[in-house]
Amino acid sequence: MENNDIDIELMKKIRNEDFSAFEELVTRHYHSVFNLANRFLYNTADAEDITQEVFLRVFRASKSYTAKAKFSTWLYTITKNLCFNELRRRRSANIVSIEDEMIPEIPSTAESPASEIEKKEVRGRVLDAVKALPENLRIAVLLLKYHGLSYEEVAEILGCTVNAVKLRIHRAKDFLAKSIGYLSEETK
Repeated sequence: MENNDIDIELMKKIRNEDFSAFEELVTRHYHSVFNLANRFLYNTADAEDITQEVFLRVFRASKSYTAKAKFSTWLYTITKNLCFNELRRRRSANIVSIEDEMIPEIPSTAESPASEIEKKEVRGRVLDAVKALPENLRIAVLLLKYHGLSYEEVAEILGCTVNAVKLRIHRAKDFLAKSIGYLSEETK
């Protein structure tokens, strides 16, 4: 059985208040929802809160859920919407919170402490450049590159065309190349 089919079956069971099915669904998708929220918000505590709210909404919507799209697409859309709401709330409250969890650590194969320091500096530059991306570009990159979704799935989640997603990815790559290039020139 395909992953989407399993999720649809679980949603049918949840509709009938099968709590073990809900637990299984949460187990299957918790990490991907949390990671997406964390990459949006750069704050572990807020990402955990959003993740809980996502699954609460999934449970509440189980009676009306219809499998029009892939389950994961529907789930990521809920996550994206809640994250956007949180970002709007932060902006209105002037809250700034950033954690360095977006870019994974690169395993150490360096032979000298100097190369370790250089790797950390590069990682920091990349993280800063990704954080500086405009929101509409950053979310497209996160969904496509970090969550491995297709262009079609990203377009559905963002409510735009596939060509618009491709354009956003292209613009993000240009932005990152300029940002990282600029930062590397700064250190020379």
